[in-house]
Amino acid sequence: MTGSVLFAVSAPSCGPRPRLAPSIRTAGSSRAVASKARGDPALLGLAGGLLAAGSVVRRCRGKARRPRLLAAPRRAGSSPAFFDLQGSLRGAPRGRGPGRPRGRTAVKEANTVVEDGRSYFQMGADTLRVPFSMHQRHRERLLARLRPELGTEDGHCCVLLEGGGELPVYDTDTVWDFKQESNFQWLFGVREPGCFGALDVASGEALLFVPRLPEEYEAWMGPRRTTDWFRETYEVDKVFFVDEMPQVLEKELQAEKLLVYHGKNRDSGLRLREPRFAGSKSFEFLRDGRLWDALAECRVLKDEDEIAILQFVNDVSSDAHVAVMRGLRPGVPEYAAEADFRHYAFLRGCARVGYHCICPSGSRCAVLHYGHAAFPNAEEVLPGEMKLHDMGAEYHCYTADITCTFPVDGRFTEPQRTVYEAVWEATLAVERSLRPGVSYREMHLLSERTLLDYMVQAGLFVGPVEEMLERHLMSHFMPHGLGHSLGLDVHDVGGYPPGEQRQDDPRVEQNLRCGRALLEGMVITVEPGFYFVDYLIERALSDPDKARFIVSERLEELRPVGGVRIEDDVLVTDKGCRVLTRVPRTVEEVEAVMAGGAWEARERPFREYHASDSESAADFLLKGQ
Repeated sequence: MTGSVLFAVSAPSCGPRPRLAPSIRTAGSSRAVASKARGDPALLGLAGGLLAAGSVVRRCRGKARRPRLLAAPRRAGSSPAFFDLQGSLRGAPRGRGPGRPRGRTAVKEANTVVEDGRSYFQMGADTLRVPFSMHQRHRERLLARLRPELGTEDGHCCVLLEGGGELPVYDTDTVWDFKQESNFQWLFGVREPGCFGALDVASGEALLFVPRLPEEYEAWMGPRRTTDWFRETYEVDKVFFVDEMPQVLEKELQAEKLLVYHGKNRDSGLRLREPRFAGSKSFEFLRDGRLWDALAECRVLKDEDEIAILQFVNDVSSDAHVAVMRGLRPGVPEYAAEADFRHYAFLRGCARVGYHCICPSGSRCAVLHYGHAAFPNAEEVLPGEMKLHDMGAEYHCYTADITCTFPVDGRFTEPQRTVYEAVWEATLAVERSLRPGVSYREMHLLSERTLLDYMVQAGLFVGPVEEMLERHLMSHFMPHGLGHSLGLDVHDVGGYPPGEQRQDDPRVEQNLRCGRALLEGMVITVEPGFYFVDYLIERALSDPDKARFIVSERLEELRPVGGVRIEDDVLVTDKGCRVLTRVPRTVEEVEAVMAGGAWEARERPFREYHASDSESAADFLLKGQ
C-alpha cells in the first residue's frame, strides 16, 4: 500500500536494507498511549501500533536479507510460473482506461488522487481510479428511497451510521486487519476506522465525523489529517470530530430523530448493531428496519462505477487464476496456489481477497469451504488429481468470486471430463436463460435438472428425472444453492427482497442465498457444482427411495474426481446477461492454457447472452420436456 493510511495499524516491515537503531525502547511512549486507549476505541489501534512496532523492530535487528522470489519449473512452452513479477505486471491496465479522467496533472497522496478538483481512490499508477463522487450518488439514491417512507410523524429525521472500528486480537495489543463496514463503505468510501456518518433526509446534507487523534499518533502512524482534508477527499459537505457529534446533531442538524439499524441482516441472520456514541441517550432512535432494507435494495443494483470495479477485480482475478493454473504441478503444496494468487492480485493493486482462498485437490475438492484453519490448504498435490480453486481479489472493498476446476496433469481423464462437462452444461443452461424477471429459484432448479439429465446420459443415474427432482436427489451431489448476490460482500445483501423469506420453497432442499426475481443491474454468481461427499452419498445409498436411481459401478468410477465447481460473476442486462469472468472454461480452453496457450482476460471477448423473448431454455427444461 502506497504511503501512510490514516488509522491503519501496521508494524514496520522487515524489508531490504532497513536502517535500524541499536535499540529502540517503546515501553514509555507506547504504554502511555495504551493507558489512554483503555475505554477509547479510537486510540486502541494507535496503542497496538506503538507496542507492536517496538517488538517487530527488535525482531528485525541484525542483517536484513533481500526477499527472494521463488520460481517454479514450468512446462515447455508455458509462461513463467509462480512469482514472476514482470510477467504479472505485464497484464496490468495502463493508459487512460475506464475510470481514467483527462485533465491537469494529478496530485497523489496515499491511495487518493485529486485531479481537476475531483477526488479518486487509486492503489497505484496502473490500477483503476474510483471516483468518490460515486459514493455521493449512492447517498442520493438512499435518500430518494427513504423520503417517501418517512412521514411527518417522523419529524426532522437524520440517518446515522457507524463505520467499522479496529478490533483487538482477543486480549492482546495488536489488532485484526481492518476492513470498512460495507454499508458505510457504500455511502462514504472512507477507509479510516472509527468514523460516523450522518445524512439529513430533508436537505441531503452529508456529514462525516472522524476520531480526534493525539499528537503521539504522528510519530508512529503518520500525519493526522485535517477535517478539511476529509471533506475534500471524500466529497462530503461537512466534517467534525466524533466528540463533537452530539452537539452537531442537535444544534447544527437539529435532528429530532435518528434513523438507525435495527433487527437482523436478512442475508446472514446476524443482528444489526446500532450506532454507539457518548450522548446517544439524548436522541430518539427510529428502530424499525427501514434503513437496512433500503440500503440492501439500493446495493442490489450496481451503477456504472460499481460495474467497472467489479469488472476490474474480475479481470485481475481471472488473470491470477490462469497464472496459478499454469504454474501448478504435482508435488507442490496446495497453499502454493493461494500464495501465487494473492501475490499476483496484490501486484495489480488488489491488496486483499474477498474471502479465504479455497484450494483443494483430489477428494478434498468435495469440501465446499476447504482452506479454513481446521482444514487448511496444506496437502500435497498429486499426479492425476483434479484441482479446484475458489478465489477472488478485492478492490475498494468490492470483490470477485471465481471458481476454476482443472486437471493437475493438464489433460482430463474420462471420469474428470464427464463430471466437468456436466457442470459446464448446467452453467451454460443458466447463463443462457438469465434475464430480468426470472426467478433465481427457477435457475437453481434448471441447474439441477441439467445435471441430472447429463448424468443419466453418462450412466451415473437411471430412471425418470422428474422423480429424482421430487426426491431431492441432487441435494446429495450439489448441497449448496446456485449462487448469490455479489458486491461489497462476497455473499452480498439483497438475496431476497423485504418481506420474502430465505427458505420457503418445498421444491428446493438446499439453502438458497438468492431466490428472488432478477433485476437489471444485479451482479450474481452462477456456480453449479457436482461433488462426491462421502457422508451425503452414504445417506443417499441408505435410502432405498434414492438408491434406486444410482448406478453403483459408475459411482465408483467417478468418485475419485472429488468435486467440480464452475463459478462465474454475471451482470444481469436488459435482455439477458454478461459474464464478467474471463477464464478458460471449455475442456479445450483449459487444456490449451495448461499446455502454455496464450490467455489474457482483457483481450478475451465477453460471453453475452440474450434470453429468448418467447421461451428460454429454463422455461423448456422446467416443463420436464
